[in-house]
Amino acid sequence: MDKEKLYLKSSLHSVITLYIAKTTAFQKVFDLLKREEPIVKNIKSRETRQAIECAFQKVKSFLLNPPASENGYIIVASESDFAWTNEIPITRDWYRCGNEFYSQPLEEQLVIRLYPIGILTLDTKEATLAYISNKIDIVKHMTSGIPGKSKKGGQSQRRFEREREMEIANWFSRIGDAAKVFVDTYPIEELYISGCGQTKNKFLDAKYLDYRLKAKVKGILDTQYTDESGIRETLQKALPMLEKNAYAKEVKVVEDFFELMGKNFDKITYGQKDIESNLGKITKIIQLEEINLKYPVETVILHFKGEHADKIKALGGIVAVK
Repeated sequence: MDKEKLYLKSSLHSVITLYIAKTTAFQKVFDLLKREEPIVKNIKSRETRQAIECAFQKVKSFLLNPPASENGYIIVASESDFAWTNEIPITRDWYRCGNEFYSQPLEEQLVIRLYPIGILTLDTKEATLAYISNKIDIVKHMTSGIPGKSKKGGQSQRRFEREREMEIANWFSRIGDAAKVFVDTYPIEELYISGCGQTKNKFLDAKYLDYRLKAKVKGILDTQYTDESGIRETLQKALPMLEKNAYAKEVKVVEDFFELMGKNFDKITYGQKDIESNLGKITKIIQLEEINLKYPVETVILHFKGEHADKIKALGGIVAVK
């Protein structure tokens, strides 16, 4: 199948787009099309009506004997063209009829695949590496065993400091080697370095980080912690810089919602019942992927698991901004 054909356009607003999840029975899709047929028959433009009916027929013919798929299907049809793919995992059903292929769900899938980031947080005692794509994966946590700065009994201060500097150099070398996981196993697009004090800067200045990763460093951030809590602290502080990572986008949307809730509670609402009673005032909806509700309002679907999704789940799985 020629994937370029997915991106069909039509001046007649007669392009049908279907995303069919791998768990969806085809009868459900047939029922959907059957419900849409009376709407199509009432379209005043004969040309548009016939074009949509033709597209419907192509979809139905395909679904009578589709090729096997473990991912689901993306189908797009118009009066003159038809295309499909089963190469991309589909987790949610979508139906649209418009003047072009409805690409937003596909774009979200591609963003998930194409823009992962890495976080390295460190000090002289410990370091943690995390890979963030559609969730936070703690790749490695390390400890140094380096003693504090206080003098040990019987040792001269100069000798103690010299030995400590050697231990720190070895520690930086270990961190640099561990960070190569972001090249070999978990390829990333951006890297964020964090930690308390100047240790993170000394690590970078000492050039222990692989040159391929050094080029990907987009932010150096101060954090209080360098364990898993430090990873989450870094992610929160890096949010303004994370424009392309899909997980971070969702976290930012949820954080903005709760910030608004704290400042002006009257501007938000949550839960299906309250949202539907205020629908005329609502400008934006945020909902979990499993909430199968659709409203004619800008909607952000939360695809990923994490603390941000848990916060929305505690409010009924769907919230809105007036």
